Amino acid sequence: MTALILAAGAPLLAFACDREERALGTTHPSARDTEAEMEPRVATISAVDSIVQARCDREARCNNIGADRAYASKEACDSRVRAEWRDELNFAECPGGIDPKELNECLQEIRNDDCGNPFDTLGRIVACRSSDLCRATR
Repeated sequence: MTALILAAGAPLLAFACDREERALGTTHPSARDTEAEMEPRVATISAVDSIVQARCDREARCNNIGADRAYASKEACDSRVRAEWRDELNFAECPGGIDPKELNECLQEIRNDDCGNPFDTLGRIVACRSSDLCRATR
């Protein structure tokens, strides 16, 4: 009888201990968590720099930089595009960093964005959503 009671109580005890460890933040990472931590991450600042560079290169290629253009200078493009992304990709919004695969897809869409083609621009917007770029946190 005692063995039966102990066998039935063991899972409850293990659950209670695990719950307490999670509440105290003392849990040990699982193999899956450790693998996720080992995956490469891109810092949000680095990701913003890459996006700004690609976007302003695209704007220059599309002749949108200069007097009477969308951007008066390369510096103006850099400043405005950086301001657009500052609130989208930051540590508070992406505490897990940036997914490098998603960032590469975003950069590729920017580079392939055909001047004056709204469908290409839409593809870039979809590929560069912060919800896709930000790594999920546990």
